[in-house]
Amino acid sequence: MLSRFLAVFCIALNLGVTRGDQPVFPRGKVEAFREANKITSTMIAVYTPLTQDGTLDVTNIPAYAKFVAARNITNVLPAGSNGESLSLSVNERKALAEAWAAAAPPLGIKVYMHIGSESLVESQELAAHAASLNSSIAGLVCMAPVYFKPTVGTLHDFLAAVASHAPQLPFWFYHFPDGTGVLPGQAHTLLEMADKSGKIPNLMGIKFTDYNLMDFQLCLQVGSGYNMLFGRDEEALAALLLGADAAVSSTVGYSPTLRDAILLWNRGDRKGAVSAQMRNAKLCSFFAQYESDAKNVQKSLMKVVGMDVGPSRLPKQDLSSAELKSLQVKLSSLNLLDADVRTSAAHSTV
Repeated sequence: MLSRFLAVFCIALNLGVTRGDQPVFPRGKVEAFREANKITSTMIAVYTPLTQDGTLDVTNIPAYAKFVAARNITNVLPAGSNGESLSLSVNERKALAEAWAAAAPPLGIKVYMHIGSESLVESQELAAHAASLNSSIAGLVCMAPVYFKPTVGTLHDFLAAVASHAPQLPFWFYHFPDGTGVLPGQAHTLLEMADKSGKIPNLMGIKFTDYNLMDFQLCLQVGSGYNMLFGRDEEALAALLLGADAAVSSTVGYSPTLRDAILLWNRGDRKGAVSAQMRNAKLCSFFAQYESDAKNVQKSLMKVVGMDVGPSRLPKQDLSSAELKSLQVKLSSLNLLDADVRTSAAHSTV
């Protein structure tokens, strides 16, 4: 861990990163930084454990980290859309970062914290805090503000101002227009602007969570060496075929479907991979009926596989016991769920 930190720190020094005016850095050094920090294996979007009274439960993080490691997943994204995100306070998000920073690295898991906020100051504070955790945070992911919706230009400037507070950490923009309503179809325009300006030298690329594969393909054609992560489980193989470096997934935490699809894809078994991907799409097709009622169906499913991460926080709500049981029966009959870890240790690998 120390050697990795020193290597990245030296690259950051060579980039000449400062928190003041941000000059355009030599392209070769920026590309070397990106190459040294690329994510090329599956990342899991983890849920935020809460107690039954709705408070943060960091005591559950060590067990959760072991649960993730047992699935041979080596990258986690806490505090994202599946992890309560903006429903958490700044202090809770700091505590969550500290808990994952302590529990994950000893298991070979890299932690990439989501630090997006409605407030620039809060995002900068979260970035600086993550950078202070003794190199235990591997990188940062930042979503756009969603109430005062930015233009391409103001989002670029927002991200630059946030990333400058952790200049040694790799930084990804989190593009999720279905959730944020921000710049649908324009991720490539933002990336083009950032590539041209050079004002976000630690920008790695985009965590792209959208069905718009044309926009995704245009992102792939920007600059050189950007790390493109794809966050729609049900289209993951399509993105990998186009050139995505890795998938960011929620379903890999409780279902073998996408884990199997990626494993088979990496082995060159295209037919088997497509079959597993279709099973994942079938799994995801069950969610909309609950999500339209603000029900956090996937967090509820974690209970079924033996990793109870507690309730959801309002304005999200959990499935009722009857709803969860009914869904469990349907999904289990289709072999779309993992076995309960309390009764079985058999899992697919990524």
